[in-house]
Amino acid sequence: MGDRVKGGKSRRPDLVVEVAHPKIIHESGAQILRHANLLSLRVTMATHPDGFRLEGPLAAAHSPGPCTVLYEGPVRGLCPFAPRNSNTMAAAALAAPSLGFDGVIGVLVADISLTDMHVVDVELSGPRGPTGRSFAVHTHRENPAEPGAVTGSATVTAFWRSLLACCQLPSRPGIHLC
Repeated sequence: MGDRVKGGKSRRPDLVVEVAHPKIIHESGAQILRHANLLSLRVTMATHPDGFRLEGPLAAAHSPGPCTVLYEGPVRGLCPFAPRNSNTMAAAALAAPSLGFDGVIGVLVADISLTDMHVVDVELSGPRGPTGRSFAVHTHRENPAEPGAVTGSATVTAFWRSLLACCQLPSRPGIHLC
């Protein structure tokens, strides 16, 4: 699936219907998302307060209780003040260009009970259908992490395996940066 057909002519779908085999989503998911009509996308990242590396006004934020929302708003406003804690949110904003950095909502939560993990919840919804109801997806990820760590211990392994998988693609072996 591409945005251009032979001869370089652009095509813009009016409707994207995703009922595809997982292989199709793996190969074309990013292109499908570029044309999807998402109404909301919210990414919440919670960890122990020692796991944050905050700057600017967020650096002075205190956790008065056991679970405190440090930031809730557009990802664009969060990234400059939490560059080491907002990468998942920034990736979501890039993957959903119909919402972008201003439409994707990022939430940072300091939770003193999360001493050995980072928790990421992703919630998205689409437009209402003929019945008045809309589709919704909610994922919940718990990533083991050492106390005070910014990156979960499973992240490095997942990143390395992704790099190795790229090197084995039959269509374009190796790693290609653009």
